[in-house]
Amino acid sequence: MLRYYLIATAIVVFTGVVVAAIYRGGGHELRVASVRSTASPSPPRAQARSTATPSAVTGDAPWAMSAVPECFRQRREVHGPSDYVRAALPSGAREIPAGTVVRTADCTLRIGADSVELWRSGEALRIPPRATLYTTAGGDLLLYRTDARGTTLRFYERSTQ
Repeated sequence: MLRYYLIATAIVVFTGVVVAAIYRGGGHELRVASVRSTASPSPPRAQARSTATPSAVTGDAPWAMSAVPECFRQRREVHGPSDYVRAALPSGAREIPAGTVVRTADCTLRIGADSVELWRSGEALRIPPRATLYTTAGGDLLLYRTDARGTTLRFYERSTQ
């Protein structure tokens, strides 16, 4: 057993000597290259400015309420099969009927038959079907939504602004 230790030690020492000899030989130093430049330093140039005003954002957005923390703060999300998600719905939650308008801060929610529209400063985002909005006794809003990927329940706290 001792001879194996001696052979292993010899291999390690030999490898160390070879590596040290390679890096001691030179040619591995950091070299800094310089180039000639004819340009002189100058202050930043003015960029072209666009006079076009951005258009309002519109479209389908299942995450619309999460995108406006000034109005709604998402506290929790449950995602999975519909039976699992429906079990997470609080027992006292009441469905908000179609045609109802909910205002929080500068956001307006218009509840449709199977979708919800979020309006804010001329921008309109639609939470696509099948979306149902619930409210709790504490005033929180719950968004229950089903699509091809599964069912999601998001818990929102209304802003107090």
